[in-house]
Amino acid sequence: MPGISRKEIANLVSAIDYSDVLTITASEADVREACRVARRYGFRAVVAFPQFLGILVDELNGSGILAQIPVGFPCGGVTTLVKCTEAEEGLKRGASDLDMVMNIAAFKQGDYGKVSADIAAVMKVAEPFGVPFKVIIEIGVLTEEDKVTAARLVKDSGADFIKTCTGFGPGRATIHDICLIRETIGEHPGIKASGGVAAIEDGVAFMKAGANVVAMRRILVEQLEKLHWPEESE
Repeated sequence: MPGISRKEIANLVSAIDYSDVLTITASEADVREACRVARRYGFRAVVAFPQFLGILVDELNGSGILAQIPVGFPCGGVTTLVKCTEAEEGLKRGASDLDMVMNIAAFKQGDYGKVSADIAAVMKVAEPFGVPFKVIIEIGVLTEEDKVTAARLVKDSGADFIKTCTGFGPGRATIHDICLIRETIGEHPGIKASGGVAAIEDGVAFMKAGANVVAMRRILVEQLEKLHWPEESE
């Protein structure tokens, strides 16, 4: 692929949260196929709604690939108790990665204390399980000032990652936003670029800008197939 090294592609592939079946119409067969694809390429995680968590856990067992579920998805507007219950149930059933949507409405109203308390409560539930914990800030509804404030708030929460978008809301990850968040938070926490990542070239660019994890769908697999990956990389 012109301008992109095999090492950069390999780094991206290992950082992919495969979100092709995070849809309202995905079937059990779709989820099993997503897990098969993830095992073939060695993605970081497969994400699906909690109703499919049992399939994720079974299909990914022994692979080292994380079984990821969303919490408070997609608007973050459920109560803290519901988020805590979603997280606890999922973790007890074998979830090994969580993406939680912050309370976006409260954030937009300037009630940062409520947002922080919501995150802290869910993190307290998740902490004993030792899984990666991401907070989605939904940059498509945020101003530039909001993005900085949200990034600082998540950093202060102690979460492992800031995630840009749910993919269900407006907007998409941009290089500008990744750079802005990284400039705001420094080296930690990690950043997950999500929402409209259209190609390998985009994913590599996001990682160069400071992202550590990238959410991608079927387009990635189609590109890898055209590259005969990983056979030609060996």
